Amino acid sequence: MSSSRAARNSVLIVGAGPTGLTLGIELLRRGVDIRLIDRLTTPVTTSRSFTVHTRTLELLEQAGIVDEFQDRGLRGEWMDYRFAGSTEKVRLDFTGLDSRYPYFRTIGQRDTEEILRRHFTALGGTVDWHTELVSVTTGLHGEVTALVRDTNSGETETVHPDWLIGCDGVHSTVAGRLGAQVGRAEYVGTAMRMMDVPLRRQSPDFPVQVGGIDYRITRDHMLLTTALPGGVWRVLVSEPGDARNVDASAAAFQAVLDEHFGGAVRLGSPEWTTVFRTRRRLTSRYRNGRIFVCGDAGHERSPAGGQGMNTSMQDAFNLGWKLATIVHGHARESLLDSYEAERRPIAEQVIAGTHELHSVLMDHGRPVAERLAIAREPGFTERAVARISALAFGYGHAAEESAPGRQSLGGLSVGDRAPDVEITPRLRLHERLRHGGHTLLVAHRDPRNAANTSALLTRVHREFGARVEPVVVLMPGYHGPAPAGAVAADSRRVHDLYGVPAGDAVCLIRPDGYIGAHCLLPEQNTAFVTLRDTLS
Repeated sequence: MSSSRAARNSVLIVGAGPTGLTLGIELLRRGVDIRLIDRLTTPVTTSRSFTVHTRTLELLEQAGIVDEFQDRGLRGEWMDYRFAGSTEKVRLDFTGLDSRYPYFRTIGQRDTEEILRRHFTALGGTVDWHTELVSVTTGLHGEVTALVRDTNSGETETVHPDWLIGCDGVHSTVAGRLGAQVGRAEYVGTAMRMMDVPLRRQSPDFPVQVGGIDYRITRDHMLLTTALPGGVWRVLVSEPGDARNVDASAAAFQAVLDEHFGGAVRLGSPEWTTVFRTRRRLTSRYRNGRIFVCGDAGHERSPAGGQGMNTSMQDAFNLGWKLATIVHGHARESLLDSYEAERRPIAEQVIAGTHELHSVLMDHGRPVAERLAIAREPGFTERAVARISALAFGYGHAAEESAPGRQSLGGLSVGDRAPDVEITPRLRLHERLRHGGHTLLVAHRDPRNAANTSALLTRVHREFGARVEPVVVLMPGYHGPAPAGAVAADSRRVHDLYGVPAGDAVCLIRPDGYIGAHCLLPEQNTAFVTLRDTLS
């Protein structure tokens, strides 16, 4: 039996798309035995999703796999909204984001899956293709029995994983086992058609540019164009109609391009064309005992802004470290309750945010002037960029519910994303988060507290060992005793972000890069208790 097959004390993941592969990587790199199955015979050869956003890039860095996305994807810094009858352009500018990645990468889903699959395989994982989940039952004590079938031979197999995770998309078989209610609203009467195709210049002034995503909005349709790697472009048209009857011929696409670009752009030979419709959907729960859903199996939203795959992969990053912690017996099973408590409200926010963008881009039949007015409203572009990049989202809502009234030091709070910051010219904070466990950051100012800091580090190491990595950062020009392994900062930025004006502060950063505790060094027991609650 290979290391990726499901036996006792293991995880069965259904669906080998970006979500399932991300979850598989997160579990394998933490030493969890998994099996990953997919009903498809081979990997996908088409690419519906084409953007990897800022927060996803940060998480891919922590997993040690961002470089290939950087190398193979094109850098996108803007999304431009242009409205028929107006010379005004509304730009969503991503270059001001506080991240090492103030942009998005345009890269086809086929290539995204190929990169993830290569890293998954390097960790010892294999994908069981042409293997579908037929049924799931649970026993008296929650034990899972799954029946899977080889779609080539028809042979069936009964497996007994300790955990079953449905990453099997919008038509999820696993979701049907949750006993959940599904809230669904379709964007009725809206058809989407898109293709990947070379574009040929027909005049000296080429009206489409590399470096972002261009949206052309009329009363009755929306045209999207963006460059993809390999010399092709994604061309998407949204319009009124029934997706089952829409004309997806090259001539129909060319007619829309001509309407906007006056013959300056000609289609080459399309690599791929598809038609689809879109809707909003959210399940009422993400977990039933030892069965979970992750990604599109639990939620669906308008494609406006390209957040679907990113939100799904971020689900997997959240669930992965928590499930690994449980499998290894390092925490109580109640830790898994926080997955739904944290990620389902994020899905609600994403659905609401994409609906707002949808109302501007694809509310066909609504006067263009009204839609332009929405995009002109104060805060619209900043709000859209923060949501699309996912830097707007955190878990403070869940932290407050689990510990109401918890005091904050001001600035960063429990549940916030831990922002990256340069510690020295050769070291950034996020580089110290790649080990896969918790990180204990101490913003150290006062030499009189060196002994207390050392005592905290000794206590943490004695109880948690390598599962918690300490990072002690000294002020620039610090003089006096210092804990072993402390790093002298090149500037005050770490202390300004994570510290307090006087004294020392302790920040516990979770494996997925969110803040688990933030307190003064004299109150270090807060961070220690949070660690013990999470890892004991």
